[in-house]
Amino acid sequence: MKKQFISLLLLAAVCWSVACASGNSVEQSPSPVVFDPTDWMLGHENDAIAFAEIYPVSTNNPFIIASFDEAVRLFEFGKGILVFGFPECPRCRNAFPALEKAFFEMGMDSYDGFTGRILYYDIYADRDENNERYQILVEYTKEFLQLDDSGNPRIYSPDVYFINAGKIIGNHMDTVPSLTNPRDPLNEEQETELIAIYMELIEKMEDCAC
Repeated sequence: MKKQFISLLLLAAVCWSVACASGNSVEQSPSPVVFDPTDWMLGHENDAIAFAEIYPVSTNNPFIIASFDEAVRLFEFGKGILVFGFPECPRCRNAFPALEKAFFEMGMDSYDGFTGRILYYDIYADRDENNERYQILVEYTKEFLQLDDSGNPRIYSPDVYFINAGKIIGNHMDTVPSLTNPRDPLNEEQETELIAIYMELIEKMEDCAC
C-alpha cells in the first residue's frame, strides 16, 4: 500500500513537471524512467573527485552524487547505502570519512552497481522548498525520522540508510552522542565508534534474507 501511494506521488510529480515545461496540460502519460543496469555509472564517472572537493574524503571515495530517480530506485528495489546531506552540514564532514572507512573495511567496493557505491543525495533544496520530491523521500523514510518543532517527520543530515531489496534494514542519523559541538572534528575514539556503528549496519544489510 505504501509503495502504491508513493508510485502515485511519483506519477503526479512527473506529470506536473511535464505540464510546467510545456505550458499545456498533459495529454498522455510520460514514458517511465528506464534504468539500464549496464550503464549505472553513466554520468557519475567524475563524482568521486567532485565529492572529495566538498568533503574530507579520499579522491578514491565510493560516493556518487545521486539523482532523485536513483534514490527512488534504491528505495524501491535496490541494495546499497544512501545518505542524505548537504555541503554546509558540519556533521556530514565528520560522518562521511568514517562511512568511507567502514565501507572499504567491509569490502563493499567489491560489488557491482549501486551496492558497490554510496549514493549521496543533497537534501537541502528539496527540504527547504518542501517540494514533491521531498515529500516522496519522507514517505519512504518516515518511520525512521525524527519530528521537527511542528511535529512533522523531517530528514535531518547526515542520515545514512542501509537498504536491501528495497527494504530499509536500518539507519544512523548524526555522528556520536559524545560530540557535543558538531563543528569539532571527531577524535580517534569517536571516529572508531562511528565506524563500528556503520560496519554493524552494513553487516545487517548483508545478512538480511530479504
